[in-house]
Amino acid sequence: MKAYFSEALQFIEQHQPKETIISAVVHMDEKTPHMHLCFVPLTEDKQLSAKEIVGNKKKLTWWQDEFWKHMVKKYPDLERGESASETGRTHIPPRLFKEAVHLNRMKEQILAIQSDSNLFNKKEKTEELEILLDKYIPGAERLRTKLKQYDKLYKELSAEKVDLEKQLSSASKESVKRKLEITQKLSELDELRRTVDAIPTEVIRAYTERKYVHHGRMEQNI
Repeated sequence: MKAYFSEALQFIEQHQPKETIISAVVHMDEKTPHMHLCFVPLTEDKQLSAKEIVGNKKKLTWWQDEFWKHMVKKYPDLERGESASETGRTHIPPRLFKEAVHLNRMKEQILAIQSDSNLFNKKEKTEELEILLDKYIPGAERLRTKLKQYDKLYKELSAEKVDLEKQLSSASKESVKRKLEITQKLSELDELRRTVDAIPTEVIRAYTERKYVHHGRMEQNI
């Protein structure tokens, strides 16, 4: 891994002066290790211009192509993903999975508070619960709304998967690979959907009751 990212850094150094590179840090917070590289975008005449260096789709595509050419020389088995513009396949942003993980953690905290609540700590636990519910329920609804844009993709992938399964007797390497890609993508979407669809009834009840009591107090004050 160290050799791989050192090679990646060398690629950048071929196209940007070393003195413009601020940092290159490998992150391990996701399934696939990745490097965050920061540099000052200076042109050949020493002008600061992010637009000229990385500021448009054509230039970004150039960077991706040149990086691939550089890395595949040392790592010939390295596979490259297809461009979404060429395949028409929608990419599911990693941030959605991070939101799902965060929501699941909050759900576990809420359930733990509810099971640990008693006569002696009820007030303290109620306050903790209110804070979490005000974040969890709206957060789940926001994620649900974001997932709706992938409904069409889900149907298209499901239909394509059925077609590929019918061809298994004469399946090519490409069709088998595509079927695996579809299966993974459907699994990811199912996982995200379960996050927003599996809200425990006791959590919803607690949130609804709290909102009802709070709304009733407001009406009395008015």
